Amino acid sequence: MKTKITGYAFVQTPEGLSVAYTYSRIDEHGNVVASNVRGSYIDDSTETADFLKKLDETILTHIEG
Repeated sequence: MKTKITGYAFVQTPEGLSVAYTYSRIDEHGNVVASNVRGSYIDDSTETADFLKKLDETILTHIEG
């Protein structure tokens, strides 16, 4: 069984930074046995905060040219 992440989002909530995600499960024959499975968790790691800060900087550079 293979798991493929199909989407993710970062959302600030009162509880902290929520990482929401969707994924599919694919069997050994290539058949999708579950799709659009959803989940989320609160991530308070410095690694994720640093990643999002750098992403913001990169996006602003792209916007501002």
